[in-house]
Amino acid sequence: EAAGELQVIEGPGAQIRYLCFNVTTPPFDQKEVRQAIAAASDRDAIVTTAFQGTHAPLFSMVPMGMWSHKDSFGERDLDKAKELLTGAGYSEDNKLVMDLWWTPTHYGPTEADVATVLKDNLEETGLIEVNLQNTEWATYKEYMNAGSMPVFLLGWYPDYLDPDNYTWSFAHSSAADDIGIFYASDEMDALLEAGQTAAELRGDDRLKTYEDVQDLWAEDVPTVPYTQGSLLVVAQQGVEGIVLDPNMLFHYFLLAK
Repeated sequence: EAAGELQVIEGPGAQIRYLCFNVTTPPFDQKEVRQAIAAASDRDAIVTTAFQGTHAPLFSMVPMGMWSHKDSFGERDLDKAKELLTGAGYSEDNKLVMDLWWTPTHYGPTEADVATVLKDNLEETGLIEVNLQNTEWATYKEYMNAGSMPVFLLGWYPDYLDPDNYTWSFAHSSAADDIGIFYASDEMDALLEAGQTAAELRGDDRLKTYEDVQDLWAEDVPTVPYTQGSLLVVAQQGVEGIVLDPNMLFHYFLLAK
């Protein structure tokens, strides 16, 4: 590219990475503890260290570039994290000791780096001690279904490009048990059901519904979104008509030179 022979086209991808809580397991049944972990998480450090800048920080489970996306989670705030943890009864002499689970091959070698960065982030509060645990994907899925992992990392590749696909499976009470979150909220259920049954796919009412979903998500924190992947295409200079499709489809018929 520097020599002028190639062009690099980059755009937002559809895959996301995030942290999950089993919200029925103490102390993660307290939303203040979940909020503290969200506040202590440094997305920029994860992007830089684990993904070498090829991902982008993500502040919602609905990815950037998707209709209805809203940055409902805040930037890193260590003071807020410490305040929440102190309010929950933790101190330097009584730390929150937790296991953080990750799987070593299903998402590639970056997951170990994500876990290590997150451990450093949380321990920087001075009030949390993190033990990293990992197992292969087949066992990982068994542990998820059994609710054996209180805190664990996952990634998501969508089945279809709509906010429903990034929200229902994690936060509706009929589905959240399947991935070990066990989150249930009448308010969230009502919002997600309204999103599925809205008369207009891109109407104002549905837009407001999913904005409310994202705000409630940041309040209840069943998961913490961390990063969104990128799409990259390298082509010779002079090639036109390159379209980055989040569906991972390459439209050759649009190319021209």
